[in-house]
Amino acid sequence: MEKLLFFTKMNFAVKGSGGIQNKIFAQANAFDQLGIKTDIFYFENEKIYLKSDETVLMNQINSKFAFLKYIYGGFLKDIKIQNYEYLFVRHFLTNPLFIWLLFRIKLANPKIVIFMEIPTYPYKFEFGLMTLKKRMEQKIDEFCTYFFRFFIQRIVTFSSKTKIFGIPTIQTDNGIDIEKFGLTIRPVFDGKNIHLLGLANVQPWHGLDRVICGLSEYYKQENPISVFFDVVGSGDELPNLKKLANSLSLDQYVQFHGFVSGDDLLKIFENAHVGIGSLGMHRINVAKGETSALKSREYAARGIPFVIAYLDRGFPDDFPFLLNLEANENPIDIQQIVDFYSNCLQEKNYPEILHNYAKDNLTWNAKLKPVAEALKNAKKSSNSDTNL
Repeated sequence: MEKLLFFTKMNFAVKGSGGIQNKIFAQANAFDQLGIKTDIFYFENEKIYLKSDETVLMNQINSKFAFLKYIYGGFLKDIKIQNYEYLFVRHFLTNPLFIWLLFRIKLANPKIVIFMEIPTYPYKFEFGLMTLKKRMEQKIDEFCTYFFRFFIQRIVTFSSKTKIFGIPTIQTDNGIDIEKFGLTIRPVFDGKNIHLLGLANVQPWHGLDRVICGLSEYYKQENPISVFFDVVGSGDELPNLKKLANSLSLDQYVQFHGFVSGDDLLKIFENAHVGIGSLGMHRINVAKGETSALKSREYAARGIPFVIAYLDRGFPDDFPFLLNLEANENPIDIQQIVDFYSNCLQEKNYPEILHNYAKDNLTWNAKLKPVAEALKNAKKSSNSDTNL
């Protein structure tokens, strides 16, 4: 079986990285099922791993210099890069060391086919909201991405762009590992209480502040239904959300759970009537249809109706269990969400319908099939060029 090395420079030991880690492992599993044996290169703090069916390679790295030396090329001799037909890179901010790594890989294995996934594009607007250090890293990235065209055959994107950095793209969108996201127990609705769930590594573009401001407006008048908001996860924006909820005297209606996993997270899902997806993608200038958030797919797989404020290609425009709100800075109209949930209740089997839609349309196998085919075609083309 052909082999693929999945390369990511993300620290899986960091709290909040679990969602991305699950995604990467699910993608690797999908490639396996599509006929390409996949190993994953990643690290957890000072330990670097190569995960495959046969072995887990660990290296104890004791200094920053040793870490950089190993991750930007030292590992090549340990994993025998010549044994791989494909390299699949999850994009991160680029620097000259990464360009040097690509050069060394091509030097050691001239026939290897290299694809890169860019989860969000244009991604520079995300980092524009962050620190000076991140903005400097972005400037270096802007310089180095020019050199991608000399090493990378295709870019996998969830946007509508046909070329990125001068390289042809493959357009797809996010999938899920349906086996990990089973149908949750349907929450009881007593006609008096509705629980909203916001689950994220909280950043400004998730727009959860719009929900909190919406709750403030909602409770300025009496309502027969009480609405509660459960925020699960850590992230840069979390302190601001806590401060906002406190300043608006919403402590009894907004609960911050922090990072939660396992059975504790499942209990929160089972109490959620409506999931809250990204409501602030306009803040990073992501156009309609230019992204496909994993969270909306997880809500669907678990049978939970959900709310977003962007166009998601994974769902039809008239999908009855998705409420698409305006992408602006206005507080969310909470009554609109209450009415949306009431409409969902008209379909008694709505959780099963949501889950089955995810099962039929949103799996990683379905989303990565054209990528796997493109990898194999690129290999055939590379072999033909070599034989000329």
